[in-house]
Amino acid sequence: MSARIDVVEGASERALRIARALIAEVEAADGVSPVSDQALLAAAQGQRALLLFTDRGDADRGSREAGADLESADPVAVGIVGQGEVDLAVRPAARRRGIGAAALAALLSRADGDLLAWAHGENPAAEALLAGAGFAPVRSLYRMALDPALLPDDGRDPLSLPAPTDLRLRAFDPARPADAAAWVRANAAAFATHPEQGRITESDFALMRDEPWFDADDLILLAEASGDELAGSTWIKTVRDDAGVECELYAVGVRPEYAGRGLGKLLLDVTLARMAQHSPDRVSLYVDGENERAVRMYEHASFTVDSRSRQWARPASSGVDDTMDA
Repeated sequence: MSARIDVVEGASERALRIARALIAEVEAADGVSPVSDQALLAAAQGQRALLLFTDRGDADRGSREAGADLESADPVAVGIVGQGEVDLAVRPAARRRGIGAAALAALLSRADGDLLAWAHGENPAAEALLAGAGFAPVRSLYRMALDPALLPDDGRDPLSLPAPTDLRLRAFDPARPADAAAWVRANAAAFATHPEQGRITESDFALMRDEPWFDADDLILLAEASGDELAGSTWIKTVRDDAGVECELYAVGVRPEYAGRGLGKLLLDVTLARMAQHSPDRVSLYVDGENERAVRMYEHASFTVDSRSRQWARPASSGVDDTMDA
């Protein structure tokens, strides 16, 4: 089946709002977000291209400048491409009409070099689409869930949990510029080998703190008692919507020089105690499937694998024709 699409390219504020709304619609239908927060941040900063796709039926395929047709746009898909990655989300009602293949071809026509893409959750259609475009699976990501009833119920303050004498637990302070810089340094060190998390800059971090879900009390720092540097941190993303309250363990990390001291377990205990204060309906986290040590730690805390996603890669020399008629 072929599909004819128009493309509106550009990350204006309105385009980003439309994209986020479509992504939220897909997440509500599929149970997992089709686009990473990092991809949206990069698009908002102009580091990656944001494309909205509209179905024009038999109309000629075209391309418009950002915002030119947004007033009447009812996009059927949204894509982000750049920095060696491609993301695509197709509205559930528009699937099985060739929209995905047409949109992916448009995204690939704007990309050079090796490419990475995610098929989020159990998604045979997305994986078939990527395989047909010359991608092959290279990495797995687990979404793990915890029964909220298993969160600690003793009402303890997460900041009061016992930490080593040379360290102290405290919440992130937005009024202290040193906190932001210290978190970025500690995060980069803790995730030095992670392809997404370890690349967060101070500008990225500032945009993340502008997100409506951000709560400074949900970002807990394990700081050196004698200064501003951090040994590690844990960050909870708490989202409240019509479906209730979900707490996601957004990022927890320990600097390599502090490894072997049980700080990962301490920060996980801090995380669960803080989550309990929100009385969530859902508790989740994402972890690389190949990170067996972390998976075991979360399983020991009674998390179970809820879904599996796979990252796919396509070398620049794949030889696949990206101009295929979808």
